[in-house]
Amino acid sequence: MGSQILLLVLGFVFTTVLGGALGYYFQRRTWDANRRESERLAAATVFDEISRAMDERLYRMRLVYWALKAGDEDRIAGAMTEYRGVLTKWNDNLNRTLALAYRYFGPDVWTFLTEVLYEEFAIVGRHLEGRYRHRRDPEPEPGYEARLYISGRRLKALSNDIYNLNRFIVSMIQRGRVGLYLVEREDGDEPPPWTADLSLGSRSTQVAVWQRGLVRLGHGPLDVDGWFGPVTSQATIAFQSANGSETNGVVDASARDKMADLVT
Repeated sequence: MGSQILLLVLGFVFTTVLGGALGYYFQRRTWDANRRESERLAAATVFDEISRAMDERLYRMRLVYWALKAGDEDRIAGAMTEYRGVLTKWNDNLNRTLALAYRYFGPDVWTFLTEVLYEEFAIVGRHLEGRYRHRRDPEPEPGYEARLYISGRRLKALSNDIYNLNRFIVSMIQRGRVGLYLVEREDGDEPPPWTADLSLGSRSTQVAVWQRGLVRLGHGPLDVDGWFGPVTSQATIAFQSANGSETNGVVDASARDKMADLVT
């Protein structure tokens, strides 16, 4: 009789402890799943805000470019007014947007936004503003049309990189690797757009960054237009030859590292 009671007591204790442990385990899993989903939803909202802002500014810049190219004063005035309105909205939210980008997508995405994409927005924006201010000069400065053409090419390169960054961030959100759940890249992940090799035919803001480096090191002259054409390819080969690298005209991670060492 005593042994039966002991067994009952042990069974009760065992099932109670085990049940409690299992309940706690599944409750923690539920909490974690809810928190992960909350992070994904918040990241998706931040992504929508960042992507929408870049698309709006890019489109308004294109309208200014097309109007300047056509020489239509009514179109130019309207496009510039719209662009400046979008630019004001952009600047009003800039610090908040970048802080959220860092919070949910990490330092690599933040760096690509601030040091590449947003910098390219600023450069091309200054070029368009300059063309707008001098469009009525009786004697346009030398190279006016050529520089306007280059601004158009840089806008296309910028558009390509925005699209690629959007794809990359969407992949992060789909996998739940955002915010508190940021992890190192794994096999099968979408590759970051800033790591893509550059070669003949590439159109990217990364090409413009590379071209500026080539010019600074004396491998020019060449237009900084974000398009990897024959002139940029030859300058790249000259850079590789001067630094003892394989002269294949391809800008890979090792070429970027070498350039960073030389221009910093």
